[in-house]
Amino acid sequence: MHASDSQEGETAHEYYADNPDFPAKTIVATLFIGAFFGYLNDTLLNVALTSIMKDFGVDKTTVQWLMTGFLLVMGAFTPITAGVIQWFETRKMVLFTQATFLAGSLICAFAPTFGILVVGRMVQAVSAAFFVPLLFNGILSIYPPNKRGTAMGVITMMFTAAPAMGPTLSGIIIDHTHWRVLFGFTTPFMLVAMVLVGKYLTVNLSNISRPKIDMLSAVLSIAGFGGLVYASSNFAHMPLVEFILLFAASVVLVGWFAHRQFRLATPLLNLRAFEYKQFRYCVVILAGAIFLFLGLELMVPMYTQQVLMLTGTATGLILMPASIAQAVAAPLFGKLLDKKGGRFVVLPATVMLVVSLAVLWLFLRIDTQVVMLTAMFTLLALSVSACVTGETHGLNALPKTLNPHGAAILTTINPIAGAIGAAFFVGATNIGEKLSSANMPQQAMLDGIHLAMSCALVVGVVVVMFALRLKAHQK
Repeated sequence: MHASDSQEGETAHEYYADNPDFPAKTIVATLFIGAFFGYLNDTLLNVALTSIMKDFGVDKTTVQWLMTGFLLVMGAFTPITAGVIQWFETRKMVLFTQATFLAGSLICAFAPTFGILVVGRMVQAVSAAFFVPLLFNGILSIYPPNKRGTAMGVITMMFTAAPAMGPTLSGIIIDHTHWRVLFGFTTPFMLVAMVLVGKYLTVNLSNISRPKIDMLSAVLSIAGFGGLVYASSNFAHMPLVEFILLFAASVVLVGWFAHRQFRLATPLLNLRAFEYKQFRYCVVILAGAIFLFLGLELMVPMYTQQVLMLTGTATGLILMPASIAQAVAAPLFGKLLDKKGGRFVVLPATVMLVVSLAVLWLFLRIDTQVVMLTAMFTLLALSVSACVTGETHGLNALPKTLNPHGAAILTTINPIAGAIGAAFFVGATNIGEKLSSANMPQQAMLDGIHLAMSCALVVGVVVVMFALRLKAHQK
């Protein structure tokens, strides 16, 4: 039998899950393991930043590039993933991505200088850029629209629960060993994932069409989005004129990138997906939720360790209930979306998001009780998890031909929003510290945190406004 005949037999059903003999759950699980532990690294260093600052003699603004730089490179490479994935077999792509992640982990584990440590993080980020699109494309190829909510709940868990678990795990590891152990922690899990992929991923989940990849678009994407993140992360220290020029130039490059996509026969990102209003609204909601969550994921450990003066383990335990709640709730939110629609799930979630931000703003003090902080952050994490589930609503609004491009757009927006969010919260906190008249360093930092939380409330209200535009039922 010819290879084409075999492929025809595999795709006799419109979606792989329509075939009862196809191991859909097993394949999604194998893709998920690699993506989950790759995404866990987004925040695995959050609690370790203070230790790394001491070991390498760098300040807050410099050390946060281990987080911001990771998200920046991830976002810069994500736009080309839609094209690259269509050049190679799915199994080869997944195995290469996992091997790249392992290489980055080894570089970080043995880094003799802070610069080498950043390089290792960048290598990890390149692999992370491919993990999410591979999982997205797998689910879109395997499941029909009316069953995607539950499956996409798995991705929501990865987007929210994995970053929430990072500080908990790193806090425990830091207090008992060394921050370098963090990079060895994920290695065995990634090796297991590689074995499972080699054994079970026997079909190709993307058409191998080898589309032309426009290098100018890739350069514009990296320069434009990179400039935005750099400006956002350094606005507290840059001269005002320099910041305005860099920000404006970055916006121009992003605009040029977007304009070019509409002129290309094979765009790097097919932005015509934004012509569908429900998808457009969901992109804004997702970006706002990720911006807030990853920003707070970075700020809360700094608050607990530098204001409340708690240990890394205590910080991790404070954040742990949020990760558990998200892991349990994400698939449930997905099932609810399948049954009731996007507006039913997302609108209440955005309202709860604003409420949780307001409560945090009111109750973050120099003597905040640990139980109160844990409850507030868990409420915030649950609301973000439900907001992110709305990405399924947006993808379902697209025709099937635009699904891969919609997935690529979402996976591009996610790390960019997270990088800008993390950078913005650090920058806003630094500005608040400088403006504070408090004599105690703890109180000055708390004033900075309150300024950052005030800005977060504005973003939360914008997210609610877009959630109000979602349709109750999508056909």
